[in-house]
Amino acid sequence: MTTALFNPKSRLTAIILLVVLLFACGASAQQAAAPSIAFTISIEPQSMTAPGNVTVSARVSNAGNADMTTPISLYDPEGKLVTTFSDGGSLQRLPSGENYLWQGQYAVKQSQLGEGKLVYTLRYSSQDASGTLIEQNLPATADIAFTGEKVDLRVNRTITPEVVRRGKEVSVIYELVNQGNVKLTNIVVRENRLISTRTQTVATLEPGASTTLTFTKQNVTANLSSSALVTYRKEGERQTRQLSVEAVDVLLARPALQFELTSDKTQVNIGETAMLTLTLRNAGNISYSNITVTDPKLGDVFTNVQIDAGQTRELQKEVTINETTTYAFTLKLEDNTGTTQEEKVPDLKVSAYAEGQMLRLNLTLTASSESITSLPGTITFDITVTNDSNTAAKNINLRHANRSIYTINELAPGQSTTISRVFSLSQPGKYQFTAVATDVQDNPVEFLSNALTINYVVPTPAPTREMVVTIPPAVTYSPIPADFTPGGGQTKDILFIVTLVLGALFGLSLLLLVFSGIMRAKARAKSNAAFDTFELAGARDYTAQPDDKRQAVETLVADDQVPEETLVVAPEELPHQKYLKEDKAKVEGLSTEAPAPQTADEEGTFRLTREEEAEQPAEDSEPRFRRAERHKTAEDKDQDQG
Repeated sequence: MTTALFNPKSRLTAIILLVVLLFACGASAQQAAAPSIAFTISIEPQSMTAPGNVTVSARVSNAGNADMTTPISLYDPEGKLVTTFSDGGSLQRLPSGENYLWQGQYAVKQSQLGEGKLVYTLRYSSQDASGTLIEQNLPATADIAFTGEKVDLRVNRTITPEVVRRGKEVSVIYELVNQGNVKLTNIVVRENRLISTRTQTVATLEPGASTTLTFTKQNVTANLSSSALVTYRKEGERQTRQLSVEAVDVLLARPALQFELTSDKTQVNIGETAMLTLTLRNAGNISYSNITVTDPKLGDVFTNVQIDAGQTRELQKEVTINETTTYAFTLKLEDNTGTTQEEKVPDLKVSAYAEGQMLRLNLTLTASSESITSLPGTITFDITVTNDSNTAAKNINLRHANRSIYTINELAPGQSTTISRVFSLSQPGKYQFTAVATDVQDNPVEFLSNALTINYVVPTPAPTREMVVTIPPAVTYSPIPADFTPGGGQTKDILFIVTLVLGALFGLSLLLLVFSGIMRAKARAKSNAAFDTFELAGARDYTAQPDDKRQAVETLVADDQVPEETLVVAPEELPHQKYLKEDKAKVEGLSTEAPAPQTADEEGTFRLTREEEAEQPAEDSEPRFRRAERHKTAEDKDQDQG
């Protein structure tokens, strides 16, 4: 036993046990010295037929061995501080073994009567083993019974499905529960018109009973909204009560589940492992649950998978590859539209190779320059392709940005070749080439070269050649005599005089032009005035029948006006006047009643005849104001002549 005490492990164990015992004893002593608070309440009366005031009695006791020195506060069922509790709502000290009694009033509400209880809370702080203050909440409950009439109708709504597919139907189910103690009658439920235009009625509903009503919308083609207005009566009353069910959108399904299967390695040696990753992206508004993923070779890969609308999940599965395998995952989906379906994931092929069969190509990219000085800039890229595998590489296609550059028919193991090409770069940046070759399993394998960064450098301008300026010799001018007159001065004077003369002539011609314009305007006015004194008798139609009403128009002349001497010129006799004279002579010898014009010959011509008309006084067709102006003008002329 002495040897055991000197054993280091035994001594360490004994020390730990002693420390634990000391802490336990200290904690027990502290707990024994800590206060212990008890809190109870009671109310009077304990039953009510309607909301009203009750008397609440509270008892706070310190059953511990230490005094309570931290403040104690009382809060009512609504969480408000009771200010009548002790001094302003806080009891500052409660000695050990003493009690504190409080009594007050509280207004009970209908909802509290429905719950059947009142809960008061005592709040204070206590110290833990480390001396830290911890806030404590100590509740106390008093039961209260409601013995009056209770009218309470609860409405629960269920929408199936939550999201509806186009052309399908949606059902809205209302559960009506009478939670009161009186019978309810004439319960009417009106659903949103987007779902249903008819109302449904429940004649009576006993206390504690429930019933369901269903509204259905078929052939949904757009988003819907569900809301309800419920009206009912208490038995024996004519007053109608009502409650509303808030609106909820019923969305048209928009499926957009995307899935992809990838692997960290698509080429492995036989016996190596690969990590398969199934990525699910739900970009639609449908939620999927209980998803099962299966594969013909692996069986159930993932089960009980859930993905909500807008969520993305990645599921990983590590597999051991013993042979070249093509994985074909199938998704069995259940969504919240009530639809169950299957989706095929695009196949993924993982190739397994025996030792030394895997194709390995090494691409080394170099450039003739690290930068270009113009855009576009010319640069030469050299791509060295080396076959580092143990098998021949065939049909090696060099590419850049999905554009084929050159094809190498075959590279033997260890063989290298370099391809040089001149490129015109439109912009600086990082450049990398790709080689795609076919391995022994006829699989296309892609290899990347190293990346080169080509920068753009502004070309340095050539230094400016310094220009040497030759200063011409100074020129000495002879002094100008005082009486020297420049030859060009006379020419300037002559030009000035000519300019003045031309300007004067131009001004004079302008004045004459204005004066002549004024005179022409006055003459035109006089001509118009003279023209207004004449009346035109109109053109004569010699082929028309005689008109007894037509009369000559005479021009009135003032009696005192002296006619001016005018030169009378005998008018030239026109051809037709000769025939008129002959006809007139014949007519004078005949009777006064002339016959109507007859055809003179067989050729269809007519003889022109003229009927004499009795002279009638000319009608005064000239307006008075114009005649007065004419008379006035004539008088002015006589005065000028006199």
